[in-house]
Formats: sequence, structure tokens, C-alpha cells
Amino acid sequence: MTRLTNLALSSVVICGLAACSASADEKLASKSETPSATVKTHAPHAAQKSHAPHATIKPGADVTMSSALPKVMTSGSYQAVQLRFNEGYDAGVMSVTVVPSAGLSLFGSTGKRTFNMAVPGTHEWDLDVKSDVDGVYFLNVFAQAGGQPRSFSVQLNIGQTTQKMFDDAMPADGEMVDGGKIRVMEAEETIK
Repeated sequence: MTRLTNLALSSVVICGLAACSASADEKLASKSETPSATVKTHAPHAAQKSHAPHATIKPGADVTMSSALPKVMTSGSYQAVQLRFNEGYDAGVMSVTVVPSAGLSLFGSTGKRTFNMAVPGTHEWDLDVKSDVDGVYFLNVFAQAGGQPRSFSVQLNIGQTTQKMFDDAMPADGEMVDGGKIRVMEAEETIK
């Protein structure tokens, strides 16, 4: 066979495989109740590639967190903040540490708590926080479950806040071409 014939046959085979793959992905997506953008795909071998969109998950504890804040937070008095944790474990203990940013204080709490993961459902933690000065503050939350860490941050806008207050609370390390701010955050990665 000539090189031109080999090239033509290769093109036909590749196009046929791509069409089969697209057809299989469409059938799978039509049967699934989960939107294709949230389908998790794991490719154990480099040769297996998926053409469908997939989500990647950061390594760490199987813990999610949400928060319930007052509609209006005022300075000078304690405000109730509720942290809600969901985890994907059947047993064990989840430990959570809350570190308030400078100028923010916790009432009657050491900032540490544990939750029994054998108890199903959402784990709730009510915290009373206070700042004497209007501004943008953060509750930095560190969870440890199943031998893995997970961290979160809750932004608290207390009193009348401005963009300058946010910039002071989260100083930029540079500026992007489109005007967005660059903020460098420390991270540690372990590659196995």
C-alpha cells in the first residue's frame, strides 16, 4: 500500500472511532440524570481519554462545608454564624479548627471541635463572632477526616464595607492584564 492509501485508511478509522465515542457519550448522557458537566471521570491509563466534560476533585478529606450568616452583621456586638459540615464517612471522628482573621474574635470557643462521623446527616457548629471595627474578615476553617485535610474560608462583611476594606483584608500580589487581582496562596502538594 502507498503512503497516501495508509493515510486515507487511518483517517477513516480515526473518524469512525470518534463517531462511535461521541455516539456512546450521547447515549450515556441521555440516560443519566446527572448533568454531563458534573460527571466524574477517572482515567487510570493515559491511553484512555474521555471527550465528555468531567470534573476534577482536589485530593483531601471527603468533607464539604456551607455557612449560614446573618443578613446584616454589625460591629461591636456578637453575631451568630453557623457552619454546616457534610462528610462521606461511615465512622471515625472529624476534627475542625476555626481560626479567625485579625480583628475578629470568637466568644466562648477555643475554635476547636470534633464530630462523630458515625452519626449520619449534617454536623452543625454555631459560633458567635465579633469585631469592634467595620470591615471584611474571614473565618479560616480546617477540617481533618479520614486521615486527610480539607480547608475552607468564610468571608464576613461586618458593618459598612468597601472594596478597599476587602483589598486590605486580602492584599493583591499583582494585577492581571484584565485588571483582576493576583493573590498568591501557600499550598503544599504531595505527588505519589
